[in-house]
Amino acid sequence: FNNIYANLAESAYTGRPNNFPPGSYREKEKFYDYSTDSTYKHKSGEVSFTKGGTNLPEGLDVDGNKKEGIVYLQPDPTLKITDKTITTQVPKINGGYETQTYITGERQKGLLTDSDAGFNAYFVTDTPKLNKDTKKAYLAIRGSDAMSIDNLNDWVGNDANFALTNSYIPQAKLANQALVEKIKEMKQKAPNASLDVTAHSLGTMVSAQSVAKLYHDDRDAFKTIGKVVLFDGPDVVKSLKNMGLSDKEIKAVGEKVTYFVNPFDMVSMLNRTAPYKEQFGTVNVIVPLNFSTTFDSATSSHDFGEFQIDAKGNPLVAREDFHPEMLTAGHKLAKLIDKTLSQVKDLGVKGLTSGVILTALSGGVGTLMALGMTAAEAKAIYDDFNKAYTGIVAEAKEKSKAWNNEHIPDYQNRIRSASGSQKVELRVELLQTVAQNAIFRSEDFVAEVKTKLTQTKEEIQKEITQGVQGISNMVHYLDYSEVSALLSDFNMQNFWDEGVEDSTNNEAKKYQTEIETFSATLMKVAQNIEQVDAQGALGFNNLMTQTQVNWGK
Repeated sequence: FNNIYANLAESAYTGRPNNFPPGSYREKEKFYDYSTDSTYKHKSGEVSFTKGGTNLPEGLDVDGNKKEGIVYLQPDPTLKITDKTITTQVPKINGGYETQTYITGERQKGLLTDSDAGFNAYFVTDTPKLNKDTKKAYLAIRGSDAMSIDNLNDWVGNDANFALTNSYIPQAKLANQALVEKIKEMKQKAPNASLDVTAHSLGTMVSAQSVAKLYHDDRDAFKTIGKVVLFDGPDVVKSLKNMGLSDKEIKAVGEKVTYFVNPFDMVSMLNRTAPYKEQFGTVNVIVPLNFSTTFDSATSSHDFGEFQIDAKGNPLVAREDFHPEMLTAGHKLAKLIDKTLSQVKDLGVKGLTSGVILTALSGGVGTLMALGMTAAEAKAIYDDFNKAYTGIVAEAKEKSKAWNNEHIPDYQNRIRSASGSQKVELRVELLQTVAQNAIFRSEDFVAEVKTKLTQTKEEIQKEITQGVQGISNMVHYLDYSEVSALLSDFNMQNFWDEGVEDSTNNEAKKYQTEIETFSATLMKVAQNIEQVDAQGALGFNNLMTQTQVNWGK
């Protein structure tokens, strides 16, 4: 919880630690403390642990005392909740029809919520009530769920929910209305407060367009906007131009906007073929925790878990002198996405947004066929995209290994001569580099063990097969009982111990888990380096124990 913007953007989703929905606006203001540890039990039964954050903005607790990490989710007085119904005509026994109405769910409509449009925003303050003591307010805008075949219908059928187009999308219009009204309220009740905006995924597009529209319409209201911090979202320059903003206006709005994007994430890299400096806002390409694609359900590159955030709340980002291969990988994925979208359009498939096509790619050949392609066309596009996509990730991983091996000694030398904040920064980067390198090595070791076991087993089986064949060729000299006697001990069971094989694989996996646990601890040390420094070995051991518990050891 070291980054307040990532905290709020993640809390906007269901199934997350300290999450805001559902039904949050039915209550009075709700208290959240990101400085404390959080344990969350998922529907699957899995329990996830998140360590309390440090160096967070201050808020007032319920007793009026200043404390880091305190925010309050404010209720929406405009929210109206009604039944969602369907009406059908049912035949009567004696002839004719009667109208029957069935309740199918709940409809929520208000300034910050429109369930029909799929719009959800959360107004958060650093004080229990919005008043003259409020210094900071936030608008966290919820994006879509992770791209998958499960929500394809939303992408295809409800443009207001999930469309990724180069036009001013409906959710952004709702978000703009929310900004206008909330800024009016803040000027009246909290004249000294600023309003920051944060979002993830498709919520970033909603945020960017709504803030840009605010600037275009009302420069005075725009002054209330502090920072706009966005995670894993596409570039929006084309859409802002289509909304009527000039290059000068786009640049002015972009001065308040910061993106953190994953180079291996399809949503992050959409529309990002131009140099990063020419894109909207300040674009930071992160160094992700794992080398995974958007398709990977366990460690999707689109998830918050891929952000490595230090004790100061700064995500680990690539630079020309720090993991530059990430910058290159991001551009390669952006060009691949652009190429694939063009291929789909060249097939004559019309009426689809970029978001729909990307989601269809995540669903595979069958989903692409559902968009109007033939089986052969869908397979060709999917196979080409998937091969190139995984190739980009694999190439970046190999270059990261090489970069780590080359620069770890350099970090050690630079730390010896550094001082102050520079020394802390270098130590954090070294810890994260060593942690990543250790995981690389453990993965390679486990793969090598598995490969050698498989190869050796195959060689022994080959020898046995050749031996059996040789003896079988002598059958015309021996009777059946003699052949059976010769072959009785000549089988795999006597030459290969399955138990030893399983034990060896298990030990290798155990080793990998130990290394991953150790690496995770190094990550935590990097995120809490000042605290660990103060506690010395005890602080490290405490984090190690905590990490082992979280890993189910």
